[in-house]
Amino acid sequence: HYTDMKKLTSTFSINQKPKSDDLIVSINAKKEILFNKKTKTFFHALPKKYERAYKIFEQNDVSIFLVEEIAELNENFEYYAKRHLYPHLDEDSLTLISRAFQIYDWIYKQKFCARTGNQLSEVKDDLSKFCTKCERDYFPKMSPCILVAVTNNDRILLVKHNNEIRTLSTVIAGFVELGESLEECVKREVQEEVGLQVTNIKYLESQSWPFPNQLMMAFSAEAINDEIQIDNNEILAAGWYQKDDLPLIPPEPSLSNKLIKTTLDSML
Repeated sequence: HYTDMKKLTSTFSINQKPKSDDLIVSINAKKEILFNKKTKTFFHALPKKYERAYKIFEQNDVSIFLVEEIAELNENFEYYAKRHLYPHLDEDSLTLISRAFQIYDWIYKQKFCARTGNQLSEVKDDLSKFCTKCERDYFPKMSPCILVAVTNNDRILLVKHNNEIRTLSTVIAGFVELGESLEECVKREVQEEVGLQVTNIKYLESQSWPFPNQLMMAFSAEAINDEIQIDNNEILAAGWYQKDDLPLIPPEPSLSNKLIKTTLDSML
């Protein structure tokens, strides 16, 4: 059951019960995810005891269910915080973990109406929750973000962001603002962070990123000139790099890693 994860289809059910050969993913109240250190997987056989199960994926006759913390575990199992997940992630498990964390957040952490403060209903089969005061259905939200690899001649612009991971050099990133297109966001973020104007904006691909609930969309763009003026609130450092002279970049399976490598390959 642990192979061919890409064939899994996102689905949701509050009523379907797990069968004996179905799998579960478990997240506890600390937002840590259950990991099997022996088999190196986040997806597990059905335990003897568990609380309510929500179906979140299906693959042919096999379904994967989200459950809360499992009390009785052997020594092979441990709950891992998000910061410990990176060495164990690949593209397939990242996709699945993204959905599991985001659905967990919606079901267990977002309980009140933003308009009235009224407690929302339990989650429904279409993932909605209902507020009886304003009589509105609410659905889980995700945050759209752009990544942009800026190039000039045969060089790529990499920056160190002023956040918790200051050792990595990566592409420019930012949240899309209200009323803004993705392309406008690319231009604004590059201008704000490094003072450059860009052209020839091209879309690469997207990736769900569960830290906490972003949809990352990757672009490349060409800088009109190479004179960098960094925003010290956002950026610690910025510089132009060639393929054989790269600093430490984000690891796989992050979209930023793929964007950097794809951009450099396209310049050869």
